Amino acid sequence: MSRYRNELEFELSKVNVKKRKYFRWKFNIPFGGREMQQKTIEEICKYTMVKNPQYFDDWEKTDEYKHLVNIYLNSKAANDLLDIYNSVSEKAKQGDTKAIDTLLKLQKEIQANIKQAKRKEKDIADDDGLEL
Repeated sequence: MSRYRNELEFELSKVNVKKRKYFRWKFNIPFGGREMQQKTIEEICKYTMVKNPQYFDDWEKTDEYKHLVNIYLNSKAANDLLDIYNSVSEKAKQGDTKAIDTLLKLQKEIQANIKQAKRKEKDIADDDGLEL
């Protein structure tokens, strides 16, 4: 995964080009710094050479699509958490006791997430690929 900028890019690389372009269009995800030019479903169908928009509607009902949406939303949640943290931090610095409590809880949660991620990395590094 090292050649991909993030997990979403890695997972999108596994999807066929038509679906990848549609996903980027649907969620307004730029590629190479450029946003999709297509504005309507008809335009994206023409761009991807898909004759019927039903192709994409059917794909949206698959586990593959749901998996990509979950990864996308997870990355958005991380950005939202940063915004919330900054907002709560400012209020806490001004002496808001509720904000101070919330900030401390957020910091504990962040530390727990870091520890969990380190455990996952260690488990992956320790995995020799052999199955019992």
